Amino acid sequence: MMLGLLTSAAVSGAPASESIRLRVLSLGAGVQSTTLALMAAHGEVGPMPDCAIFSDTGWEPKAVYEHLAWLMSPNVLPFPIHIVSAGNIRDDLIAGAQGARWASIPAFTRNVTPAGTAMPVFDEGDDGELVAIGERILPTDRVDVGMIRRQCTKDYKIVPIRRKVRELVDLTGRRSPSTPIVEQWIGISLDEAIRMQPSFEDW
Repeated sequence: MMLGLLTSAAVSGAPASESIRLRVLSLGAGVQSTTLALMAAHGEVGPMPDCAIFSDTGWEPKAVYEHLAWLMSPNVLPFPIHIVSAGNIRDDLIAGAQGARWASIPAFTRNVTPAGTAMPVFDEGDDGELVAIGERILPTDRVDVGMIRRQCTKDYKIVPIRRKVRELVDLTGRRSPSTPIVEQWIGISLDEAIRMQPSFEDW
């Protein structure tokens, strides 16, 4: 596996700044972030992060919690791991089914239109708009599959980690500086290189 290490300095082309006050690894305890953590621990990438931050959704697979416990055990990583949370995503989804606000997950949906349903038939009108020109009766059930928009990564991962980073550099409740003071590492394998992009925040 090959990893890309993307930092704000690398994106801007600027040299590593003396103003960096914190180097933090976003730790999901998966392959990519674990690889970065272990490479840093063995001096293969650097400078050494000051810490890692794991954002707990409260409903991670058992293997993730077991792996995280190993990473936090003595003599594995030379830097601390902070655990943050925005709540339990499973409990919030259940509450959402009862009308409470919830952050959507990348769940698949299945909608069945039963056989015998009258469905409109469309054609393009003179102005290019679709117009109903008749209807047809479905001879069999029609199944449509889709995926709902994902919002959970922001609410349960990005925001809690950002909040902790701001706390660690004493920015809680304060204005963000206009120059970088934090270097945040995110492990992304090259097959997902499209996910690499600069931070939308200057600091």
